[in-house]
Amino acid sequence: MTRQVTAAGRPGWRVFAAVVLLGGLWGSSFPLIRVAAPSLGAAGVTHGRVQVAATILAAVITLNVRTARTAWRAVGGAIGPLLLLAAFNVALPLTLVATSIVSLNASLAAVLNASTPLFAVGVAAVWLHQAVNRRKAVGVAIGILGVVILVGGASLDLDWSTALAIAASLTAGLLYALGGVYTQVRFAETRPLVLATGQQLAAALLLIPASAMAPPRGPVTAAAASAVLVVGAGATAGGYLLYFWIIRAAGPVAASTVTLIVPIAGSVIGVLWLDEPLTLGLVLGTAVILTAVGLLIGPARTQYNSTDAAERTEVTA
Repeated sequence: MTRQVTAAGRPGWRVFAAVVLLGGLWGSSFPLIRVAAPSLGAAGVTHGRVQVAATILAAVITLNVRTARTAWRAVGGAIGPLLLLAAFNVALPLTLVATSIVSLNASLAAVLNASTPLFAVGVAAVWLHQAVNRRKAVGVAIGILGVVILVGGASLDLDWSTALAIAASLTAGLLYALGGVYTQVRFAETRPLVLATGQQLAAALLLIPASAMAPPRGPVTAAAASAVLVVGAGATAGGYLLYFWIIRAAGPVAASTVTLIVPIAGSVIGVLWLDEPLTLGLVLGTAVILTAVGLLIGPARTQYNSTDAAERTEVTA
């Protein structure tokens, strides 16, 4: 016997509120990185925010005396997979994003980040053997068109530096797609707090060589330090905790809808706070990319065996 389900049992308003909050947190990180990256460098910003996040999350786990030992045992028992997840989901993509923001601007980098679902279609097809239907194929094609419009209409000098920055931002999207699928495959039953903490600690270890080889370019300003603290506490610690909670509570489709909000939040803050230009290419490119993402993550009902659904409900309760 089968039955139709659309979520894993959490109240819809909680998931919706979490997605909106996560989109705002991750979107706000782009202009904050734009403030910090010129003085700290890409590796310094990434390592700094990850260290802040790891410290906060580790403290949260440790202060919960009743579950601390079990949680730390779970982290220690999965250190290898956590290092791989941290590379895909944190260390490499966040460094690439910080690198791209230096040459681009926060608005453009935030919209390019919405390319993640486009890559996710290909990654899921290869890794999970998921069929690419007509809707997804059209979504990918429209998404590519949106990137072309966005880059072509941006008020940037399209030299090699800018081209490499755009490539870095798109590569980060590919890595996020790999990380998202790997999370589904390897950590489906892991508690969000344990997963977020282990991922950030592993990323902090991975980033030590990069930050040592690329020290800050000059004096660290108060604005740069404050930006890293805010990004580390909000977008990184709180953001990944929310992200893994949404995946566990409502599934990966609900979690992926955050990409609809991230570019909007990043672009609005970049234009209003950093006085970045509001160009026709930015508006049209954003609209086209969001249309593509909507096609890729639009509502779809999934068949679950009733026994499997019951087991899923027990896991997420």
